[in-house]
Amino acid sequence: MLLKYGGVCSDGQKYFACRDINVQKFVFIKKGVLFCSNFITKFYTMKRYFYQNMLCITLWIACCTSGVRLYAQSDAQSPVPPKTYESQINYQKSQQPAIFADLPYPPDVVEDVIKDYMAQRGWKGSSTRGYKMYHNVRLEDTSSSLNDLHIKVERRSGRDKMNSVVTFLPAGPGEDPGTRVGRDPLMMSRTAAFVEKMLPAIEAGNLEDRIKTQEGVTKKAQNKLGNMHDDQGDLEKKIRNAQDDLAKNKEDQLKETQNMQTSVGSDDKAVQKSHKRMSKLLDEQTSLQKKLVKYQASLEQNKKDQEVQRVVAEREQQSLDSLRTLRKH
Repeated sequence: MLLKYGGVCSDGQKYFACRDINVQKFVFIKKGVLFCSNFITKFYTMKRYFYQNMLCITLWIACCTSGVRLYAQSDAQSPVPPKTYESQINYQKSQQPAIFADLPYPPDVVEDVIKDYMAQRGWKGSSTRGYKMYHNVRLEDTSSSLNDLHIKVERRSGRDKMNSVVTFLPAGPGEDPGTRVGRDPLMMSRTAAFVEKMLPAIEAGNLEDRIKTQEGVTKKAQNKLGNMHDDQGDLEKKIRNAQDDLAKNKEDQLKETQNMQTSVGSDDKAVQKSHKRMSKLLDEQTSLQKKLVKYQASLEQNKKDQEVQRVVAEREQQSLDSLRTLRKH
């Protein structure tokens, strides 16, 4: 089915057009009523056509909603290259200089990586005024001076979960940044260098998070394939059992037929019992045949699903392998 916006009718009303793959005709939607056939030679009401072409209408609605959803996702998740810069931050009603880092990584990942990075160097943060504040940080390895460093990790925008903005607000030991007057060029330079040195660790931490996530996705796909393979074994066993039961049923029918032939004319009660047993055997045969057909159809579908899932599992494994090659040793 090809969906396409039609245009505007002569009366000024907008209409939509789509090609119906079932009847090979064009369908026009206007004012909640559908017109079809060779460019509007037949009239169908919405109710009648809806029941006749429910798939067509459903797909049309799905295309519209999917387009909106994909647009929102692409807008929210468009990556930004890593970038550091100095700017002003409003802190406690005062404008203070700070170093910013725009990162194409999720905020929760960035926050965890920074926390681990600082902890490995002996700095434990405490929450204060929306920031994580680290006491006595040596911004430069060769420097003897220490500073407090206030760090905040946020989303790039309200609905963007994939990109972060990190604020690094330096201060003197025990100093309230909101009371500082003027800009300390040396401290800002050292903070910028400190952030640049941290960026590779953040990049590596994000990569490890992606690898961990992909490992989970890959394992799930492989487990699903394994479960399908187990289901195949179960279905094959059910088919064998049903075939054995059918063979046994036919043997019983043959024996019962012989019993009826032997009892005819000599034992009416025995004949009646044989008829009942034969009727039961025929019912069982019908039930077994239905089960066999059902199991065989399920097995055929299972094999098709396994082929599809095998491709999915291989693709996920390839994605995982590609991510692992990005590790820097």
